[in-house]
Amino acid sequence: MASINSMPEMVLDRMIRGGAKNIVHCDMNHSVGAIISPNGINTIYTDALAGCNSVNIIAKLKDNRFVSVLSHYVPTNIEGQINAIRKQLQTYIPHIDMTYQPRAFLNIRGRQTYEGLGPVPNPIVDKLKELLGKFFPQGSKMDITPYQNANRPAFFSSANIFQFDPADISKLKITNVGEKEKFIDLNI
Repeated sequence: MASINSMPEMVLDRMIRGGAKNIVHCDMNHSVGAIISPNGINTIYTDALAGCNSVNIIAKLKDNRFVSVLSHYVPTNIEGQINAIRKQLQTYIPHIDMTYQPRAFLNIRGRQTYEGLGPVPNPIVDKLKELLGKFFPQGSKMDITPYQNANRPAFFSSANIFQFDPADISKLKITNVGEKEKFIDLNI
């Protein structure tokens, strides 16, 4: 039980249940948008990526804060996921700095190849590129991280966590499935 309770998504869940207002959770087959600010929301996450697609679009707002649109869908509902992302972006588009190239972070199923873990071909990639092209004529940057979906070890974290540094919200730590960490400067 201690091993399960120490998994990152379990810690975040306990923090939310304890009243934390700076964390947003995205359930399966949902999309959530959150404005990231130094004294407000600084963590957004989803868990249970057991074959699911997780997509997070991060754009800069005109007031230098960021908006994070996170979605978590089963791979058989790509149209639903794209439509949910579209609706979220439509909500925030009047406030987005259109000189900034938004970032798209995808966490999708992978498979072992001779070169290592690679993404399984997934139509979400092309559909997302098409959607982002319609909203952002200035272009966008895409980061695809495959994850191991089979033969996972016990107590393998299935979370996809985005944590923004409250002291400088352009500094982002991403913890993908399997607790693989990436550090991103959103101003680069």
